[in-house]
Amino acid sequence: MLQTCMNQNLFLYAMIAAGIAGVWCLFWSNHFYSKAIKDLKRLDKPRLKWTGQLLQNVEERKEPIANLGAFLRSQMARGKSAGIGVQALKAGSQNAAAVTFAILAFSILVMYLYEYETYLWVQYAVAGGVIICGLLLLRINFDFSGKEEILLDGWTDYLENGREKQVQPAYAPMSGEKRDRRSKEKRDRQAMNDRSWEPESGSKEEEQISQVREGIRQTAAADSRFSGMLTPEEEKLMREIIREYMK
Repeated sequence: MLQTCMNQNLFLYAMIAAGIAGVWCLFWSNHFYSKAIKDLKRLDKPRLKWTGQLLQNVEERKEPIANLGAFLRSQMARGKSAGIGVQALKAGSQNAAAVTFAILAFSILVMYLYEYETYLWVQYAVAGGVIICGLLLLRINFDFSGKEEILLDGWTDYLENGREKQVQPAYAPMSGEKRDRRSKEKRDRQAMNDRSWEPESGSKEEEQISQVREGIRQTAAADSRFSGMLTPEEEKLMREIIREYMK
């Protein structure tokens, strides 16, 4: 039985299948974290179902979140990709490497017992080593721990600061009441400006009238025949005429 499996390379195919399964688990785990990080920039329209559920859970909570770190880690543990939990996918990649190592060790033991040729030993050792190292390198390259920290920091910042800063639309039409209030305030400011200019305008007018009156008096004083020619009533009438003329 064992010789038949070795002759048909079933152990080799089993290691390859385990490696493919491990890569598949790593790919979908990375897919979840990448989408979740991208959703941090578009929380108003998330594309990942997990992000929408997390936002809904936060909105439905009536009491404040005491420990944000523990809450967010528990929510990330519920994340799914391809219908499988992310934690199970990460564990699947580790299990795939462990299964590959176990198959490699068992196949070497069989070859030792039945005294197979050396090239088969090398073939199985190289295949198993490449699969195990490839899975480990992919896991290191995807850096799931770093992406989890990015998610924790992003969600912590949003829950502590971002929720209180609601995004306002760039332009919103004013209601009738608000528009009337704006118009009234504008009219009041205009009226205040007009009143602020009235005293200055009146003072200029009075100054000009006084200058004309003084000129007439000087002219009258130049010749004694005209001195005292203007009575107070005539002087008042003169001022009114000059004022109407200056308008």
